[in-house]
Amino acid sequence: MANVEEVKVNIAASVDGADRAIVGIQVVTDQLDQSLALLRLTSIGSFHPAAAAAIAHLEQARTRLDEAVQLTRAAMDSANQFRSMI
Repeated sequence: MANVEEVKVNIAASVDGADRAIVGIQVVTDQLDQSLALLRLTSIGSFHPAAAAAIAHLEQARTRLDEAVQLTRAAMDSANQFRSMI
């Protein structure tokens, strides 16, 4: 069984990994924003359902990435609270 210090180190490593994941998500988010802007610019004046669907899907992906960041930050906060309590 791990001692308290080992548990704290493992929790810190988990939080660090989650923080790195957020950085990766932010990179992907920026790429999606660029793709979305280009698609919107390209499809101006087009009312084709496929163009509208593509934009809607990218917007939904962007929203879910924002949710993933929020959930990850909440998990990090909880993990840090647990680490400080033990």
